[in-house]
This record gives sequence, structure tokens and C-alpha cells, in this order.
Amino acid sequence: MKNLKLWSLLAFAMILSFTSCGEDEEVDPNPDTDCPELSFTQDGKELLANFEGAETLEFYAWEVTGESLGEETITENEGTDNQGDNKFSLENLEPGTYTICLVSESTTCTLTDFCKEITIEEDTSNDGCPDLKYTKEGAYLVADFEGIDTLKFYAWNVTGESLGNEVITENEGTNDQGDNKFSLESLEPGTYKICLVSEGAFCTFTEYCEDIVIESDEDDCPALSFFSEGTTAVASFAGINDVAVYEWFVDGQLVETEDINQGRDNELVLGSYDPGSYNVCIKATTEDCPQGVEFCDTVVVREGDGNGGGDDCPQLSFNVEGTTILANFPGINNVAVYEWFVDGQLAETEDIQSQDRDNTLDISSYGFGTFNICIKATTADCPQGVEYCSEVTISEPDSADCSVFDVQYVVVGTTELVDARTIRLNMDRSTVFWSIDGVDIPQSVLTQGQILALSDHITQPGMYQICYRGVSRVCGNLEKCIDINFQGL
Repeated sequence: MKNLKLWSLLAFAMILSFTSCGEDEEVDPNPDTDCPELSFTQDGKELLANFEGAETLEFYAWEVTGESLGEETITENEGTDNQGDNKFSLENLEPGTYTICLVSESTTCTLTDFCKEITIEEDTSNDGCPDLKYTKEGAYLVADFEGIDTLKFYAWNVTGESLGNEVITENEGTNDQGDNKFSLESLEPGTYKICLVSEGAFCTFTEYCEDIVIESDEDDCPALSFFSEGTTAVASFAGINDVAVYEWFVDGQLVETEDINQGRDNELVLGSYDPGSYNVCIKATTEDCPQGVEFCDTVVVREGDGNGGGDDCPQLSFNVEGTTILANFPGINNVAVYEWFVDGQLAETEDIQSQDRDNTLDISSYGFGTFNICIKATTADCPQGVEYCSEVTISEPDSADCSVFDVQYVVVGTTELVDARTIRLNMDRSTVFWSIDGVDIPQSVLTQGQILALSDHITQPGMYQICYRGVSRVCGNLEKCIDINFQGL
């Protein structure tokens, strides 16, 4: 009987023990028993979260780190709470290696993650280029193309005859917080080539261009013009005999009136003026052009043209290319010695007997500002001497990252190109030269840009050295050569 009671007590104790264990499991659940098995796959430039339950999971996120991001971590939330699309685009990542993770946490999952290393290669195929486009809306051009709201960089480039060698550049994109518009209001009447250009990690270079015509508001006004013959300015324009009266101005001062009823000669003689440069204008007002119209140009009076010198003196002159002044006048090799002056101070002597004579003056060491540059010469036929002077302005460059300059061999489909990375560097197109194996390619509209189509200049496959050089208005002289294997595709 005692044994029966003992067994009954033991059985009751075991029942209590099992009951206690069951109650502990309900109040202390394992918090990580319900974590999703995260994973993703790559499809081109897109990552896709394709794990079981991705469509119903309330929250998870993409986290991206990498050397090119520094301390920054890119985070993009997903899940039903965020109405995400379960995708992450690689389009905006620069070339490099990144650690990309999916992470998730919830009341039943403290933290779980899934990570991969993804390498972004630099893409030279141009498959990732945006399809640039713009439309004209009144006095504005408006960029309008797919992906414009996320594109980091693109720019407007404007060239035209009235701009000379100047290229107007206006940066756009998320990096520059632009407004995707270009105003035409500041452009003079004429025809312009206006381009949208872009480059990036997945796009070597792409552009979209149109010819835009800016009409003149002065269609009924005479198209005044004149040309210079030595110290004489000669008016010459269509319908000159229909303009009864017009006036000559020199540096803003009225100097002569041409009246058709007073035997006019349509000429202005500046022979009595001192040597120098003068702003000469002709102005007219007619019944069809009551607002008036003018045409202005610079007339240079040289020493010897009408005040000193003589017919046997050399007609000195020079051109300005950035910070380099290049002497350029007829018979330069017959002038044994001439001198350069900067602000009245002798800077350099050019002697034909010297091996150092290069007919150039480099003023880059003078800093920024406006300088009076002169060349002076005395010869046997011109013992009194002659000089030519002009003011040269060296502007302080805008801030720019000159390190982006590079020259690269690129294959687009079956087209082999060499690309100079210069679209943000404000190049002076007149100074741009390409060369192949040391021989300059003659300048033309097609060879003064940043792209050289190799098949236009090379016919035989093989190894070639391609060089680019030019002057940037913000970086100065730029030059680089690369060796390429032309395949003749």
C-alpha cells in the first residue's frame, strides 16, 4: 500500500514538471525562428531580391558600401511597408567593387542579412547612354528624355559662327542641380549648333544636336558693314544707296556724317590717328528701321601707316593663343632682329642668328590681367623703326577638375574611336589638333572636337600612336598620346 502511494506521488510530480515546461515555451519564444532566407540575383545593371516571401515581407533593405563611397552607406528600403519593387539599380554607381547586402529584422527576427561583392566595370560599349533629346519652348530649350531626373551629369554645348572659337557650356544633372533648360535670350541672331552631351560610368560619350536659328528683330534694317584698307574704313553693304544718311563713330565719338545729297565717298580715313586699335562704327536710322542699327569693328592703325614708319617698314603683327603670343607678319624671316615688350619693358629679343628664335612670347608667368604687348623692329629699309601693339587679357580660369582629362581608345559597335575626355574643360576648338604617328591631321570641323573617327584617317590595321593636344580655357595646355591597335572593323 505504501508503494502504491509512492508511485502515485511520483506520477503527479512528473505531470507538474511537463506542465511547467510547456508554459515556459509560450512566454519565452526563440526570436530568430522566423527569419527569411534572404538572397538576390544580378540581371545586367539590376539586382533582384527573389527570396521566398519577398512579396509579403513587411520590411527589408538594400545596404551598399564601397571604397569609392568613402564613409557613405547607400540604403534603400523595401517591403510592403515601403511599397518597394524588390530591385536595386547599379546605374548610378561608379566603377569599383561594392559590398551589397539585403538586411531584415522584425519582432520574430532580431537581424538577418545576405551579402555579395559586386564589381562595376567601366563600360565602353555606350549601351548605358541616355537617349538625349530636347524641345524648343519659346525662348527656352527644354531637355526631355527618359532618366533625366536621375542622370548625374549632362551639359548644353553651344557653338556658332557669331561665337567664333567660344563654346558656351552649361552643366545640368543631379550633380549640378540644374533646371533642364537653356535660355536663348542672350544669343545674337544667327545659326547655332546646340548639343546635349553626357558621359558617365556606363556611357563613354553621347550627344544629341540640332541647328537652332535665332531670327533678327531687325529684318527691315539695313545690314550695315565696312572693311578696312590700311587706315581707311570703306562702307560696303547691300542697299547702301537707299540709305540717305549714316554716320561714322570712332570710340563712341561722332566723327563724320555721310549724306547722299552732299557727294559722300563712303570712306573714313584714320591716317591722322596715333598708332593703336580703334572701335569704329557706322550707324543709320531709316523709315523702315526707326529704332536704328549699327555695325562696329576694330581698325588697327600701325606705326608707319600714317604717323611715322614708311612703306618699306615691315607690317608687324601677332596672334594670341591662350598665354602664347605668336609673331605672324609678311616677311618675318627677312627681319633679322625684333623685340617683344610687355607693358613697356623689354621681355625678349628674337634674333635670326640665335637657335632660340621661335617667334613666340610666353606670358603665362605674368599671372592674370591685361597687358600691353608690343613687337618693335628697326631695319635698313626702316631706320626710324616700327612697332605693333595690342592689349592681351589673361583671365583667371574658373574652377575645374583638370584631372578628368584623358584620351581613350573606344569601340562602339563596329566603329573605332579615340575619345578625349574634355567636355567640361571649355576647350578652345581652334587649338585642337589630332596626330597619328607624329603627323598632324589637317584641322576641320570633324577634327576640332573630342572624338576622332579612326576609319576616316587610317586604312590598314596595325599599331598606331594617336595624340591629342589643345588649349583649355580653364586648364591651359592639354596633351596626351596613346598607342592603339587599329583593327579595321
